Amino acid sequence: MRSIRALTGLALAGAVLAMAAPNAHAVSASCQQALDDAEITQRNFDTVNSDPNTSAEDKKNAEDEANMAASTAQRFCDSTDPAVTGSVKAGAGGTQGGAGPAELAGGAALLAAGAAGGVMLIRRRAADRH
Repeated sequence: MRSIRALTGLALAGAVLAMAAPNAHAVSASCQQALDDAEITQRNFDTVNSDPNTSAEDKKNAEDEANMAASTAQRFCDSTDPAVTGSVKAGAGGTQGGAGPAELAGGAALLAAGAAGGVMLIRRRAADRH
Protein backbone atom coordinates (compact mmCIF):
# COMPACT_ATOMS: atom_id res chain seq x y z
CA MET A 1 0.00 0.00 0.00
CA ARG A 2 2.85 2.39 0.82
CA SER A 3 4.49 1.73 -2.54
CA ILE A 4 1.29 2.73 -4.33
CA ARG A 5 1.17 5.94 -2.28
CA ALA A 6 4.81 6.65 -3.08
CA LEU A 7 4.25 6.07 -6.80
CA THR A 8 1.15 8.24 -6.80
CA GLY A 9 2.98 11.00 -4.95
CA LEU A 10 5.90 10.94 -7.35
CA ALA A 11 3.59 10.99 -10.35
CA LEU A 12 1.64 13.94 -8.96
CA ALA A 13 4.83 15.81 -8.08
CA GLY A 14 6.20 15.26 -11.58
CA ALA A 15 2.97 16.46 -13.17
CA VAL A 16 2.89 19.59 -11.01
CA LEU A 17 6.51 20.41 -11.82
CA ALA A 18 5.91 19.92 -15.54
CA MET A 19 2.89 22.23 -15.51
CA ALA A 20 4.49 24.86 -13.30
CA ALA A 21 7.64 25.25 -15.40
CA PRO A 22 7.75 28.82 -16.70
CA ASN A 23 7.85 29.52 -20.41
CA ALA A 24 10.75 31.45 -21.90
CA HIS A 25 9.84 34.97 -23.01
CA ALA A 26 12.05 37.17 -25.12
CA VAL A 27 11.91 40.93 -24.85
CA SER A 28 13.19 43.55 -27.22
CA ALA A 29 16.13 45.77 -26.37
CA SER A 30 13.84 48.79 -26.03
CA CYS A 31 11.58 46.86 -23.65
CA GLN A 32 14.52 45.76 -21.51
CA GLN A 33 15.88 49.31 -21.38
CA ALA A 34 12.44 50.65 -20.39
CA LEU A 35 12.16 48.01 -17.66
CA ASP A 36 15.60 48.92 -16.33
CA ASP A 37 14.72 52.64 -16.34
CA ALA A 38 11.43 51.97 -14.55
CA GLU A 39 13.22 49.97 -11.86
CA ILE A 40 15.78 52.74 -11.32
CA THR A 41 13.13 55.46 -11.07
CA GLN A 42 11.07 53.31 -8.68
CA ARG A 43 14.10 52.89 -6.41
CA ASN A 44 14.68 56.65 -6.60
CA PHE A 45 11.05 57.30 -5.64
CA ASP A 46 11.28 54.84 -2.74
CA THR A 47 14.42 56.58 -1.47
CA VAL A 48 12.95 60.07 -1.82
CA ASN A 49 9.64 59.02 -0.27
CA SER A 50 11.29 57.45 2.78
CA ASP A 51 13.42 60.54 3.51
CA PRO A 52 11.58 62.73 6.05
CA ASN A 53 13.59 65.81 4.99
CA THR A 54 12.35 65.72 1.39
CA SER A 55 9.77 68.30 0.38
CA ALA A 56 6.32 67.31 -0.82
CA GLU A 57 7.12 68.78 -4.24
CA ASP A 58 10.22 66.60 -4.62
CA LYS A 59 8.23 63.54 -3.55
CA LYS A 60 5.54 64.38 -6.12
CA ASN A 61 8.16 64.86 -8.87
CA ALA A 62 9.79 61.53 -8.04
CA GLU A 63 6.40 59.81 -8.06
CA ASP A 64 5.50 61.35 -11.43
CA GLU A 65 8.85 60.28 -12.87
CA ALA A 66 8.37 56.70 -11.62
CA ASN A 67 4.84 56.56 -13.02
CA MET A 68 6.02 57.89 -16.38
CA ALA A 69 8.83 55.32 -16.55
CA ALA A 70 6.41 52.51 -15.67
CA SER A 71 4.01 53.70 -18.37
CA THR A 72 6.83 53.77 -20.91
CA ALA A 73 7.90 50.27 -19.95
CA GLN A 74 4.36 49.01 -20.30
CA ARG A 75 4.07 50.59 -23.74
CA PHE A 76 7.38 49.14 -24.95
CA CYS A 77 6.77 45.72 -23.43
CA ASP A 78 3.20 45.34 -24.57
CA SER A 79 2.42 42.10 -26.37
CA THR A 80 2.04 44.06 -29.61
CA ASP A 81 5.79 44.77 -29.62
CA PRO A 82 6.98 43.30 -32.95
CA ALA A 83 10.33 42.32 -31.45
CA VAL A 84 8.62 39.85 -29.10
CA THR A 85 6.88 37.75 -31.75
CA GLY A 86 8.35 34.60 -33.25
CA SER A 87 10.21 31.66 -31.87
CA VAL A 88 13.04 31.83 -29.40
CA LYS A 89 16.13 29.68 -29.83
CA ALA A 90 16.51 28.97 -26.15
CA GLY A 91 16.95 25.20 -26.14
CA ALA A 92 14.39 22.64 -25.10
CA GLY A 93 11.07 23.99 -23.93
CA GLY A 94 11.13 27.35 -25.69
CA THR A 95 8.02 29.46 -26.25
CA GLN A 96 6.91 27.99 -29.55
CA GLY A 97 7.07 24.28 -28.81
CA GLY A 98 6.80 21.94 -25.94
CA ALA A 99 8.93 19.00 -25.05
CA GLY A 100 9.17 16.34 -27.73
CA PRO A 101 8.19 12.71 -27.30
CA ALA A 102 11.78 11.67 -26.52
CA GLU A 103 12.05 14.25 -23.73
CA LEU A 104 8.69 13.24 -22.29
CA ALA A 105 9.68 9.56 -22.38
CA GLY A 106 12.99 10.37 -20.70
CA GLY A 107 11.26 12.32 -17.95
CA ALA A 108 8.74 9.53 -17.40
CA ALA A 109 11.58 7.01 -17.24
CA LEU A 110 13.36 9.11 -14.61
CA LEU A 111 10.19 9.35 -12.53
CA ALA A 112 9.62 5.61 -12.85
CA ALA A 113 13.20 4.85 -11.88
CA GLY A 114 12.89 7.09 -8.83
CA ALA A 115 9.64 5.41 -7.84
CA ALA A 116 11.15 1.95 -8.29
CA GLY A 117 14.15 2.92 -6.18
CA GLY A 118 11.85 4.24 -3.47
CA VAL A 119 9.85 1.02 -3.48
CA MET A 120 13.03 -1.06 -3.24
CA LEU A 121 14.28 0.98 -0.29
CA ILE A 122 10.97 0.68 1.53
CA ARG A 123 10.86 -3.08 0.97
CA ARG A 124 14.47 -3.49 2.07
CA ARG A 125 13.81 -1.49 5.24
CA ALA A 126 10.71 -3.59 5.97
CA ALA A 127 12.66 -6.82 5.38
CA ASP A 128 15.43 -5.67 7.74
CA ARG A 129 12.91 -5.10 10.55
CA HIS A 130 11.69 -8.72 10.47
